[in-house]
Amino acid sequence: MHLLRTSIISLAICWSAISSAIGAVSVQFEGARYLSAGLKAGQAVKDSVPLFPPAPARVQGYLQKPDGAGPFPAVILLHGCAGLGSLFDPRLGRNFWPDLLTSWGYVVLIVDSFVTRGLKETCDTDTRSYRMQDAFGALIFLSTQSDVDARRVALVGFSAGGVATIAAIRKRDTQIFEVPPTLDFRAGVAFYPCYGSSLDTAKPLLILNGEDDDWSKQSVCRSMMNLRPATARAVRLMSFPNAVHGFDRPTMYPGRMAFGHWIEYNAGAAEQAAEALREFLKENLRDDQ
Repeated sequence: MHLLRTSIISLAICWSAISSAIGAVSVQFEGARYLSAGLKAGQAVKDSVPLFPPAPARVQGYLQKPDGAGPFPAVILLHGCAGLGSLFDPRLGRNFWPDLLTSWGYVVLIVDSFVTRGLKETCDTDTRSYRMQDAFGALIFLSTQSDVDARRVALVGFSAGGVATIAAIRKRDTQIFEVPPTLDFRAGVAFYPCYGSSLDTAKPLLILNGEDDDWSKQSVCRSMMNLRPATARAVRLMSFPNAVHGFDRPTMYPGRMAFGHWIEYNAGAAEQAAEALREFLKENLRDDQ
């Protein structure tokens, strides 16, 4: 608990307590292929999938691993509509969420969905189809790593990445990508993802949202929860008073306007979210399931 509190609350963003051995390695992998057969036109339009899908893109990623031989459980991180931003900067020696997750014993794969596509931001665009393509491609890539336990992989997304996370852990028969039948996400975590998505999943899903978020509105979060199907019993919404978009990012202090919305770090909410995330991953990525 002392490490967790020190890491999160410090406005100086002091991560010296986390092992200096943590470091990210640049990797590239292929995005998942769209299903070549069985995808109906109506489903393709609904999911913003081209009727003649392009070849899978090469996707940039950054891989961090704990010390030891493994195999380790893994977490795939999906950034928001503004790109890697404050989630991960490959030029820095330390990055908060990836380093914290690795210190907990997880292999972490940070996915950059923009750089190989020449994109800067997509905050006015629905990007679920190719963000899901990247997520499943990342899952397939991790399954080739000898020190990763591919049976224990969680998807964690932020904002637009959270929307993609919710879509990617939907019922398997609604998916539109070629993925081995034995390979799937064990669970998902979505930070401030409330834009009206269906919570049609039987998998464990944790939604983390600030009650004063003017982008991922709390009223929309509640509506999504109220409208979820009966099969979505493992979906949980955790809300934080006086917290807004980006409440988990120490670099978002002091707060600022971005894309017409207020973004600001909230130390108390960030601490509670980290504790909830740690317990959620511990419970749902156990090796006895």
